[in-house]
Order: sequence, then C-alpha cells, then structure tokens
Amino acid sequence: MGTSRSESHEKQSGLGLSRRTTLPRMPEPATRQPAGDDAPPAFDPVAADRAYLHERARRRARIERSRARRRAGLRFWLVLLVLLAASAGFTVTIWREIERLFGL
Repeated sequence: MGTSRSESHEKQSGLGLSRRTTLPRMPEPATRQPAGDDAPPAFDPVAADRAYLHERARRRARIERSRARRRAGLRFWLVLLVLLAASAGFTVTIWREIERLFGL
C-alpha cells in the first residue's frame, strides 16, 4: 500500500490532482519594516490653535443647542397653557350664551 492517505481520498472522491489548490499551506510571516530615522512630527502651533478654536466652537454650539432645546420646551408648555386658558374661556362664554338663549 504505497498510496498516502490524501491520495487514496482523492481517488475515492474521483477528484484527482486537478482540484488541488495553489495556495500555500501556511501564511508567510509579516515582513518587518527596518527601524528608520523617522523623526516624530514637528509641533505645529498653528494647528494646535486651530484645534483649540474648533473645540471651543463645538462646545459653544453644544451649549447653544441645549439652551435652544430648553427654550423650545418652555415655549411648548406656555402655548399649551394659553390654548387651555382660551378653550376654558370659550367654554364658559358658550355655556353662558346657551343659558341665556334657552333660559336654563
């Protein structure tokens, strides 16, 4: 029995050698980059100032959105209160007119 286990399996399945893959069995190790004389990026004061101003603008916008949301909630409840008061006033007026017209 001079056949290996994989060859006997291929003969049994009828696939033959033409179905073999061309991929390597193991991945190749990653290549390492040689340590170069790459200096760290230089400090850019203009970029730092720009980033600081950007963060201040974002914070200001966030605070303004919070204030606007609070004012919108207050406006909603104020309009709702005015509408309820107006509907109560109309209800009382209409009731008085019905009493006057029909003599209740």
